[in-house]
Amino acid sequence: MPTVDMPALRERIVASICATIRPMLERRASEELYAVALTTDSDVITVNLLAHTEEALKVLVEADDSYADGYRWWPDEWVVADDDATPGDGVESMVQISRDMFDTHLSLGDDAEAHGEWRVRARAALEEALGDHRVRASIADVNPAWHPVLFVTETDGNSHLTVRSIDLLNDGHPSPDLVASARDFFDETDD
Repeated sequence: MPTVDMPALRERIVASICATIRPMLERRASEELYAVALTTDSDVITVNLLAHTEEALKVLVEADDSYADGYRWWPDEWVVADDDATPGDGVESMVQISRDMFDTHLSLGDDAEAHGEWRVRARAALEEALGDHRVRASIADVNPAWHPVLFVTETDGNSHLTVRSIDLLNDGHPSPDLVASARDFFDETDD
């Protein structure tokens, strides 16, 4: 497997999240932010930052309440995304980071063991980045009352990894019922 500096990748992701959160969320600073997620695919070659507020959820549910839990927890349904904001201070975007992750994936060729190792290490880098204290501080800089549920999910993968991520990133969360709601949704999705 090509040598990948995972701590450096994690730092790039932290920098991108911190530089993107403010422009992504500041127009929603008066809303109730309840979730922030990084999405990826099962090969961990793309990454997107998304967030959701109770107010944005209400608009989605008013249009179609038959999928209310999905609108609440499935990031593909969320309207607040990193592609709506440009990171400040010349920090690279998630699109740029995803390109590098894709190139790394391609460089592994047909080596199944290397692909498996990449998936584990890259996903860990995403979880560590999202759980970093600087990310939480950047969220609090927009609105100190916010305590969103944080998680990393695969949009095409097995949701047991999402449940593990919810547990890992939300230990001691001030709203355990909200965390339980997210965990329950992804537990049911995995059935």
